Amino acid sequence: MLSARNIAALGFMTFAMYLGAGNLIFPPFLGYQAGEHLFQGMAGFLLAGVGLPAFALVIVALVGGSDNLTAVLPRRLATAFWIMVFIVIGPAFVIPRAITVAYQFGFSPFFGDHALVPFSIVFCVVAVLFSLYPGKLVDNLGKFLTPALLTILIVMAMAALFFPNEGVSAATGAYVKGAFAEGVTQGYMTMDALGSIGFGWVIFRAIKSMGVNNPKAITKYTLIAALMYAVAMALVYIALAYIGATSSGEFTNGGDILTTFTTEHFGVFGTLLLGAVMVLACLTTVIGVTTAGSEFYSRTFTNVSYRNSVLVTMVISALVANIGLEQLLAITLPAVVALHPIAIALLFIAPLQRMVSMSGVLATVATALVFGGLDALHILGSMPANIDAVLSQYLPLYTYYAGWIVPTAVVLALASGLCALARPAMARAVTDN
Repeated sequence: MLSARNIAALGFMTFAMYLGAGNLIFPPFLGYQAGEHLFQGMAGFLLAGVGLPAFALVIVALVGGSDNLTAVLPRRLATAFWIMVFIVIGPAFVIPRAITVAYQFGFSPFFGDHALVPFSIVFCVVAVLFSLYPGKLVDNLGKFLTPALLTILIVMAMAALFFPNEGVSAATGAYVKGAFAEGVTQGYMTMDALGSIGFGWVIFRAIKSMGVNNPKAITKYTLIAALMYAVAMALVYIALAYIGATSSGEFTNGGDILTTFTTEHFGVFGTLLLGAVMVLACLTTVIGVTTAGSEFYSRTFTNVSYRNSVLVTMVISALVANIGLEQLLAITLPAVVALHPIAIALLFIAPLQRMVSMSGVLATVATALVFGGLDALHILGSMPANIDAVLSQYLPLYTYYAGWIVPTAVVLALASGLCALARPAMARAVTDN
């Protein structure tokens, strides 16, 4: 039985792993665009941006760990899927971007682009020191880093509540007539469900490191962590969106909104405040994905140690952040977008794995991959105009970058139905024999 203090620390650790720089930048710009329709826009955003990742953690808890999500797949295919996941949420995408974003907000205002290399080295060394001791992750993140991060965010939220810049602005763009739908789209685009299945590796190990080994107890504490994450993240999102909704001026992204807000309310200290938030948010996310990936590699490959995996991941990430991030992002972003539907499909397959044959599972995953690939081309603006027009007209949810959902759901339903029909016939055949 965990103490209330340890449960709180576990929830804070879970929250911290999700709260990356992107999660801080999306909501202010949503609030800025949604304006008077902030409530509808945020309702949609929270449904997809918080509800979906929390649902993913719930499924991970119910099936007994992230590795069991892919138990329905052939071993080699499951291993290949996890390798792809941890490459794109690790050194090929999330970590290098986190390093550069942390530098952009924390140190670039003072040093320009001249100190990125030393910053990357220090940042990665700190991340390594935290990641090398996964058994202490709850203490390090949940009891130290996250409270510091939340304290700064609360200061910003109180400033927005008691000293708002302006009244709520008018809605613009898609938020004028379809605020809820646009909010859902933006929440889906955080791609946090992909992070959920990776963080499941960390959460289960963290719970076990606190002396809990009973599967039902681990499931219980994972569900509690998911609930705490959802509540805390929703409150942060709402506060940041309110900052955006009450901001005046011309802005092109949430980062500019936060920079202007903190400077106006806190002066030079505001620049330091925002920088601290971004650096801490990026650091906690990097620690989370590094720990998750290293946990997977060390458990899957006998010749790979946890320590070496952490070191290699951070060295590659530092190199990418300094010499080839933009080029690599152009390659890996489509992979991130395409993997997201597969991850969500596996989340829905997992509770039904006893009701779906292997061929049905593979058909469902293949459908998610194919149509997720179409959504990736759409998101990246690479879909040919004539094909784009046809898909926009005939493929449900394609305009919301979720055209994979209906085909995948149909295939999964058919696979489940066929198995249900075949089961009585197989039972009769066994009885007759």
